[in-house]
Amino acid sequence: MLASIIMHFKPLEKARLGKTPERSLHALFLELVREADEEIAARLHKTASLKPFTVSPLRGKLTWQDERPLVSPEETYKVRFTTLSEEALAPFNYSVTGHYIYKRPLTLDGVPFVIEDVLLTPERSQGWARLSSYEVLYQEAGDERSITLGFFSPTTFRTGDVNLLFPLSVSVFGSLYRKWQAFSGIPLDEGLMDFVEKHVVEERYRLATKVVKYGPRYQLNGFVGRCGYRILGKDRRRVRELNLLADFALFAGVGQKTTMGMGQCKRIKRPMGQ
Repeated sequence: MLASIIMHFKPLEKARLGKTPERSLHALFLELVREADEEIAARLHKTASLKPFTVSPLRGKLTWQDERPLVSPEETYKVRFTTLSEEALAPFNYSVTGHYIYKRPLTLDGVPFVIEDVLLTPERSQGWARLSSYEVLYQEAGDERSITLGFFSPTTFRTGDVNLLFPLSVSVFGSLYRKWQAFSGIPLDEGLMDFVEKHVVEERYRLATKVVKYGPRYQLNGFVGRCGYRILGKDRRRVRELNLLADFALFAGVGQKTTMGMGQCKRIKRPMGQ
């Protein structure tokens, strides 16, 4: 089961959050899982490799005071959570449903919030919320040779000791490929990334750099914007698998720290320049 869930929530009081809301939202996800299943939460926390969930930045009207975001009960805030496995989804969904139905406050940096709405469908979310499965994505994959991806939160790729600030096709599709192979149970062509390196090119892009701070002494530079890719090879199976990975980006995100607000990515159906 794949899920992209948008939560609208409102604080019960005017208050300041911590200096790194991305870390706090990551902790909130794990806490919601822990409420339903402590063992799964501990396993997700300890996993050092690929994690089966992502967390968006906090969206909404924020003012900053002493380098900390100030939230108001007059405003509604949004966060998007995605899950790549049933193990992650089931306890998270159970807890969110309980908080929403019974109006039980949840806590973010010590501040009580109540959930006002939970979006599950593309129609209510400009395409950002969706429930699906690996089987459905695989069956629905198209064969377009032009793919455009949007990067909606700062994105970066770790290459050796360097953070790469450009969406090279091998970096983007490599990130998606590794997550698909790790969680889907539907193996893709082992030679797919060799095909990408030789036959997929960055055709057009419109990008800007943006800084994400994870505390007073640590920050990451990332890029936001969009990039169009052209598939030059004629292998139909691999073309379909790349279209599949482009659709999968909605759930998986790309690059580093996708569980802390970075790498929010979605396929854009309208090609660059239109």
